[in-house]
Amino acid sequence: MASPNGGSRLGTRFGPYELKSLIGVGGMGEVYRAYDTVRERTVAVKLLRPEMAADHSFQERFRRESRVAARLQEPHVIPVHDFGDIDGVLYIDMRLVEGASLKDVVRSNGPLEPKRAASILTQVGAALDAAHADGLVHRDIKPENVLLTPDDFAYLVDFGIVHAGGDASVTSTGMLIGSCAYMATERFSGGPVGPASDVYSLTCLLYETLTGRPPFEAADLRQLMSAHMFSPPPRPSIMRRGISRAFDDVIARGMAKQPGERYSSAGELANAAAAAVAIPAPPAPQVPPPSQPAGTRQLSAVFPNPAATGYTP
Repeated sequence: MASPNGGSRLGTRFGPYELKSLIGVGGMGEVYRAYDTVRERTVAVKLLRPEMAADHSFQERFRRESRVAARLQEPHVIPVHDFGDIDGVLYIDMRLVEGASLKDVVRSNGPLEPKRAASILTQVGAALDAAHADGLVHRDIKPENVLLTPDDFAYLVDFGIVHAGGDASVTSTGMLIGSCAYMATERFSGGPVGPASDVYSLTCLLYETLTGRPPFEAADLRQLMSAHMFSPPPRPSIMRRGISRAFDDVIARGMAKQPGERYSSAGELANAAAAAVAIPAPPAPQVPPPSQPAGTRQLSAVFPNPAATGYTP
């Protein structure tokens, strides 16, 4: 099925789908804008890497969680039309959203105003709470997985994409990118993964929307793991002027090392962020004018006209 131009499927046929253009590439696979020739509509089709289908346990989990995601009716969950495998390649057929990811928005325009960040967080939180109520844990909350329409309606995507093995990719320069920047402490220590893990990741997402950077940054995976496991949560109020100190408390609780100390739900986190918006940020510090040394006078005040000094060159 792969075309000869380096493995890309662009311009080829995948089952009933005509793959028109490439929307994005990630560690798990590729997302295409595609035309469904059976239902006669344009959709987004995510094709997972071939090795995913070769892992039987992964394939079972993928089908089970995709089935749950497909029946979720929460408006902010990206609608899943279909899923399965074609010629040994796992795929998900989703609604095509015309818009940018939250990551793209922050990268292009800088940090969001707190009110806008809280609004987006509320929408993503509603999607997560609906998934958690149905027994589904997302496991990969990050700005790339939040799509925004031009009027700021948020969709949470990539339910049913279970990460097998590594959750991140490392560039040739050693800078780590990807999901590890948002992973909860228990993900690194081998503890149980549940809704509290998603709450932690959603808090990391909130921090990045407020400051323009993820909570912890490191040159390699080991340093990043250590930061998530042992470093105190960062304070957004000291990273960017105009952020209320109330957000420091929100981030601290949402990123608590122990899952039981975090907010009990994504909605509770979103409510706390909305409440923090209403608390004004501290005023910018006033810098006093430089003082004159004792016993000195300003020359211009005593002699407005230098000629009055009587000095002759």
